[in-house]
Amino acid sequence: MSFRHEEKIPLTPSEAVELEERMRTRGMVTLYPERLIRSVYFETPDCRMLADGEEGVLPRRKIRIRDYPEGEAEDTAGGALETKISAVEGRFKLTRKLDQAEVRRLMRDGIFDQAYGVLEPRLEVRYLRRYFSFRGIRVTFDRQIRYAKAEVGVQADPGLAEPWEVCELKAPVGLSPDHLMDAIDIPRRRFSKFANGMLAVTRGRPLADASMALMAGRE
Repeated sequence: MSFRHEEKIPLTPSEAVELEERMRTRGMVTLYPERLIRSVYFETPDCRMLADGEEGVLPRRKIRIRDYPEGEAEDTAGGALETKISAVEGRFKLTRKLDQAEVRRLMRDGIFDQAYGVLEPRLEVRYLRRYFSFRGIRVTFDRQIRYAKAEVGVQADPGLAEPWEVCELKAPVGLSPDHLMDAIDIPRRRFSKFANGMLAVTRGRPLADASMALMAGRE
């Protein structure tokens, strides 16, 4: 188990282009080509995971099934069960590969977690991600983020469009991204796809509200 530091930077599309170009001129290199990611998040009926995240409870966790829809044939593709844990020491992720039968079973029956109890599939998030390396830190840029309810046996609709793009910095413990944040001169702003998506699809909160809150925080 290895902890890491993470920073998420919400950006407008034009800011994302400008930041990527600026980081490239300073030595950022491409690791992998852009690909589509789909994540299905599991949650309690009363949204305890969402509440813990909003209140900053530690430790806390998110549990999801992630796959790459365009990477394999739909009838043979599986996925990965990921548990992301946030603790005082940092964050770490546990991953277990799943075959298609396991994915169907978990989507149908849910997941039992010792801390939260029975979890149901609640939120589907899709986005395009590009991967880079910069000064020993992994950098990703996410765009075309969309949220939809995760419904078993039902093809997700196109969903709600997130107005923000996101740059994520991920560094091992001992190599904090703080110096990189200072170097690129971007303010820290709290952002969570899980929280924004859950608030939008389960509580009807317009994504524009989150956008306005972030813009207010920049002023």
